[in-house]
Amino acid sequence: MSKILYRVEVEVVPMEGTQLPPDCAGAFVNVFLSAPNIIEAIQLVEAELLQDCYKPVNTYAAFELDLEGTDYDSDEEGYPGNEELMNLQINGGLWYGPFNCYPPEDAQIQ
Repeated sequence: MSKILYRVEVEVVPMEGTQLPPDCAGAFVNVFLSAPNIIEAIQLVEAELLQDCYKPVNTYAAFELDLEGTDYDSDEEGYPGNEELMNLQINGGLWYGPFNCYPPEDAQIQ
């Protein structure tokens, strides 16, 4: 069965043992991976995030990436380019984009 490359967008909150900074109430992250279908892609991402001490609270988007029709090379730090995405599609694995943190609600009000 061939694998398709996906980007899954997830909001996470820290768990004990997380690598998020102490002043981070949660974060948004894009996760890139290959999977046989979109349902398995979402399930794999959520399971992997939990294993890495990031609790998924909202998976708000998931879509297939077209490596042949789109150039994903970018100057944005932390995101995979064409070569890394091709490697994910062929060899499997998972790539976390940058974790875009947000502060606790009481800190946002001040």
